[in-house]
Amino acid sequence: MGRFRDFKEWIRELRRRSREFIVLVEGKRDILALKKYGIRNIMDLSGKRFADIPDMLEGKTRGVILLFDLDDAGERINSNMKEILSSQGFEVDEDFREYLREMGVENVEDIKEYGS
Repeated sequence: MGRFRDFKEWIRELRRRSREFIVLVEGKRDILALKKYGIRNIMDLSGKRFADIPDMLEGKTRGVILLFDLDDAGERINSNMKEILSSQGFEVDEDFREYLREMGVENVEDIKEYGS
């Protein structure tokens, strides 16, 4: 496995890292699942244009944690947001998303069952 030993470490590190970076997710259910584990500083993309996201983040953070689903739609969103945010000088962290891939978790909202 990669950077994290287990789910508890993943959560602990995501809590720590999200103090300085904003966690970007697809929707409200993803936010609810993450909040269950004490993750804060989360923004969902619902109803937002991708091109507007850098302006929304400007002055609030120097980096983002991309935590989109691992289905085809999530892969497209991740690729687009990574390109947009990187080109605007934001640091982009995909380690947390890659751990979900390694664990076979396709939808972020499903972590609420995973850690129970």
